[in-house]
Parts: sequence; C-alpha cells; structure tokens
Amino acid sequence: MKKHLLTLLLCCGLCHVLLAQQITAPQADVASIEAITAAGLKIISGPKGQQRDMEAFKALFLPGAQMGGVFYKGDSSFVRLTTVENFAERNGPAYANLGFYENQLALRIKRFGNLATAFQTYETRTGSPTGKVEDRGVNTYQLVYDQGRWWIASLLFTPETEKAPLPEKYLK
Repeated sequence: MKKHLLTLLLCCGLCHVLLAQQITAPQADVASIEAITAAGLKIISGPKGQQRDMEAFKALFLPGAQMGGVFYKGDSSFVRLTTVENFAERNGPAYANLGFYENQLALRIKRFGNLATAFQTYETRTGSPTGKVEDRGVNTYQLVYDQGRWWIASLLFTPETEKAPLPEKYLK
C-alpha cells in the first residue's frame, strides 16, 4: 500500500511540473530578452477598471520563479520575496483599481549562452499613461533560454530614493 501511495504521489508531482511547463505565452513575447521584459510591463499596465491578464504574466516565468523587492524604511532596507502566483493574485486587482502604468526608461543586458541578466530602469504612473511619475527604480531579471523561448527565473526590483537616486547613465 505504501508503495502505491508513493507512486501516486510521485506521479501527481510529475504531472504538476509538466503542466506548469506547458503554460504558454505568445512566441513574440518570449522570443528575446527585450520582448519578454516589455511584455511584462505591457501586461501590468492599463487604465483603471481594465483587468490585467495575470495568467499571461505568469506564463513569462519559469515554474517556481520568485519575485521580490528591496524597500527602504528610514535608514535601513528590507527584502520581500514572493511567488509569481502570489504577486499576480495580489497586484493584478490593485493595478486594475488604480489605473497603473510602468514604462521602461532603459534596458541593459548581459548574456552568456542561455543565461542572461537584464537591468531595466522604470517609471510608474497611476491614473493615466501621461500622468505624474509616481516612482522610478530598477527591475533586475535573471533569465534562461530553454524550450525555444526565454523565461524569467527571478525578478527583483527596488525604487529610487532621495539617498539613492537613479544615476544618469541608467536613464539612457
């Protein structure tokens, strides 16, 4: 009986992994590093009341990928990590309620074989795509090329602060 239960659990786990790998994204969105980083911003951006396609957002990431931010409070910083699923569940509705836009200011890519890091400078606006800039900062992506497409393995971001303004070289 224990052997059958173990076999069943193994099969269920394998099926879960295989189904997770079958999440699809439009090939144009994952064909290059530039495309996949732009696709993420496009998916989360839009007017108030417009639902975000967070399933499409999740399809940009490897199963098990993490997201997080480095935030500041006073003179110290702290890190918050979450799963892509939790991020999508929490932020998709918030973006639709706000009318949220995130725009790329610059992108730098370092690549070796099927591994890459992208350093993307961003600005955010709420309410309108031409509204007041609410925030600026940096997104850092770890990416891998596998199964004929690019995948985001992890994404960390941090906002600009008075003590740590974005250098001019990151704005070009």
